Amino acid sequence: MRNNTGRTTWNNRLALALVILAPILVKLPLILGLRIADPTPLYSRLASELTMAHPGNPTLDPNIAFTSQTLGHRAALDLLSGHLPWWNYFQGVGMPLAGEMQSAALFPLTPLLALPNGQLYMHIILQIIAGVFTVLLMRRLGAGKVAATLAGVLYEFNGTYAWLANAVINPIAFLPMILLGVEAVRARFSPSHDGLVRRAAGWYWIPIGLALSLYAGFPETAYLNGLLIGVWTLVRLIGLGSARVAARYLSSVAGGAVVGMLLAAPILIAFTDFLLVANVGGHSGDGFRHMHLQAGNIVNLTLPYLFGHLGELPVPVGNGAFWGNVGGYAGMALVALGLVGAAGALRDGTYRALRLALAAWAAVTMTATYGAPVITPLVTSIPAVGTAAFFRYFCASWQFSLSVLAGFAVQDLATASVRRPGWEFWTGLAAAFAVTVAALTPAAPTLVGLPLTPWFQRSLMVGEGVLGGLALLGGLPLATRRRAMLVAILAGLEAMLLFIVPLRSLPSAAVVDTRGVTFLQNHLGQQRFYSLGPVTPNYGAYFGIAGINHNDMPLPRAWVDHVVKHLDDNTIDVLFTGFSRASASGPTALENLLRNLDAYRQLGVKYVLGGPTNANDWTPPGSAAQQNGNSAAPLPSDGHAAFTLPLPDHGVVTQVGILVGTYGRKSDGLLTVKLCVADTCAQGSAVLDHPADNTYFPIPLDSGLPVNGGHARLELQRTGGTQPLAVWMYPVQPDGIRTQALDGGFAFEEQAPKLSLTLSADGPLRPVFRDSVMTVYELDNATPYFTAEGCTLDVQSREALVANCPAAATLRRLELAMAGWSATVNGVAQPVDADGPLFQRVELPAGRSVVTFHFQPPFMPLGYALFLLGLVSLAASIWWRRAPEALREAA
Repeated sequence: MRNNTGRTTWNNRLALALVILAPILVKLPLILGLRIADPTPLYSRLASELTMAHPGNPTLDPNIAFTSQTLGHRAALDLLSGHLPWWNYFQGVGMPLAGEMQSAALFPLTPLLALPNGQLYMHIILQIIAGVFTVLLMRRLGAGKVAATLAGVLYEFNGTYAWLANAVINPIAFLPMILLGVEAVRARFSPSHDGLVRRAAGWYWIPIGLALSLYAGFPETAYLNGLLIGVWTLVRLIGLGSARVAARYLSSVAGGAVVGMLLAAPILIAFTDFLLVANVGGHSGDGFRHMHLQAGNIVNLTLPYLFGHLGELPVPVGNGAFWGNVGGYAGMALVALGLVGAAGALRDGTYRALRLALAAWAAVTMTATYGAPVITPLVTSIPAVGTAAFFRYFCASWQFSLSVLAGFAVQDLATASVRRPGWEFWTGLAAAFAVTVAALTPAAPTLVGLPLTPWFQRSLMVGEGVLGGLALLGGLPLATRRRAMLVAILAGLEAMLLFIVPLRSLPSAAVVDTRGVTFLQNHLGQQRFYSLGPVTPNYGAYFGIAGINHNDMPLPRAWVDHVVKHLDDNTIDVLFTGFSRASASGPTALENLLRNLDAYRQLGVKYVLGGPTNANDWTPPGSAAQQNGNSAAPLPSDGHAAFTLPLPDHGVVTQVGILVGTYGRKSDGLLTVKLCVADTCAQGSAVLDHPADNTYFPIPLDSGLPVNGGHARLELQRTGGTQPLAVWMYPVQPDGIRTQALDGGFAFEEQAPKLSLTLSADGPLRPVFRDSVMTVYELDNATPYFTAEGCTLDVQSREALVANCPAAATLRRLELAMAGWSATVNGVAQPVDADGPLFQRVELPAGRSVVTFHFQPPFMPLGYALFLLGLVSLAASIWWRRAPEALREAA
């Protein structure tokens, strides 16, 4: 390893060892299994038991599971089996996999996702890359080991890594890598270096870092980071001397960028090809140009947990928008030292322009995030910024800017000629305090009357402690190097402490019931399933079972249009989950399923997945709506509750399902129900040893109870048990279901329990399998995946079959038609035509036909050629810079 002078030192090794070990040590409880890092128990709806040691969300974006884990795992399996992951058979009716981007299908670290806990290891490696290259960049800029180490720690434990864990975080590790390449280029043309420096290695980090940023799976983050790289590159023109030298510097950096784009050509072509036919959700039209975070949450930049853990109420105005759109935080030390580092530019000319540029970048992007009147419109007028969720994805770049400035601040302390910090140190601390106090002003309406929660008190204590600690270290009579080291230690500890908070909310224990998944793997064949809850999107891809549900972006436009028009007119276009509703008062997913069964059959849907209760269950009108006012009513041991409720107009009730909450723990005791119609009653009991949190807990009745409209009396009784249990209630009109009597600790006016009644009369969905988390229902007469009238088909896979046809026929295939599909019939290429708006068809001759299908994005041969050109260019450039001087002079 080399420092800025080019000599191997133990200083670099020590700094690198610290930034490598720190993420491993912080996440050691996850590595050892003390906390469950695997998102499956939290997000797949397959957990029969889930134990949460602490409340809250471990991450703000569930796409850590729905896209990054599930689709990344599918891509990893394809890669390890020797196939390029161009297509995903297991989502919707098929769609691109690599071109979807969030799977990071071609990213070099993605094969780790085939391993248990592979996502955890991938995230640790990304943190290490971010820290290592920040250290190397700071060392190239002349920073000492303490300053470089602090900058690396601050960036690898930044607020984006702490609060997000989906594909958003993948590209940010390569921002310092690219800038290291830029600095290596500048060093070659710097007038202060001799000719030997022209041979210094480092240019190659530009193309490598850029290509990795694009393969990493989130182009918005890569693009916004690229804007900062552009600013950095231009600022570093200062001091190069002549225009000729500046032009050579810029051309060398541009050459690195071109080679990086060549290396990324395959993924860029796949992505562009998909975009041409894609639904991009909120990214269309004006995109996010007029959106921003609420000013009431600015205080969370320096005090991120002031109002509670992730997603907790109450918070300032705009809570839902804040938690759903924020991309990270800074922390008190990062802001304070960043301001100190920026102020240092006014005293010392060293990297003055770069410091001011980084400070300006942080100020502009942070204020744009919160809707500054003039700044936000200017920033969103930059091409493609307004179509991205800039308020979330700019965060990594300003966190990096502040990390570098904080490193400069510590370097200033370490090299000061006097023992006392200068005015810039105290100005930075005062400014950080002033910013925090000012940020509390727009939050005042919420703060008034807000109880002093432990989160509020501890956040203030940490913020005050860090700022006070920095001030104390500034005031003590210490040697300059010792002061710098202690300041760095304090800032690094705060960064790690804030990073650890969400990790506490990971489950400490879980049981994932995959018996239903195994049933589908054994019986589904080439057909598909539709889920009303269990096996959430896109866990079908994770387990290798084809489900038509989706939760993704981009998505094929033709498929999304078909879903809304023919399957579920109350779904959200990019959230065809089986439970997400566009309107709470509109039809449920089950109601639309039953209304459009033939449309589902025509997609090849053979099975429907519901909860452990019956999908044909009857629920009181309005009880299934996810609306404001739902309340969890605690039911303690020996608690009793009685209600009156309306009944369906026909059928025999055989089971009652009660929507219960277990607070993420394993409940206990016995729950008894008694249902009476006039003088006829039926009752049943079930042991509370397996209810999943926020699901219907089924209790079979000892005898069927005929119903014919009207009302019934329902009584609940919990016997024994020490763990908490709640019954979910929903608001009703006074003339609807009403609470008649309640004992045991809760009472609500105009509230009713969320329940379901299982009717013995067979519905259109025939149950064929049931476990603790799901019931599998079979649909008769589902359209086969391959059909050809009059032909006998021997289907070997989704891509291959043998057809025997007495006459020429048309082979129809229930896979999304898209440019890039090709087929061979007896080894001869055959066109794949569209069969209606969705599917494919291929013409077959009479006799025996061996048919194969293959997908590859159009123009991919060009992508491969460009990739090879980039690879050769990279290798040649590295060789040229390392070639003997005489050889280069002769050339």
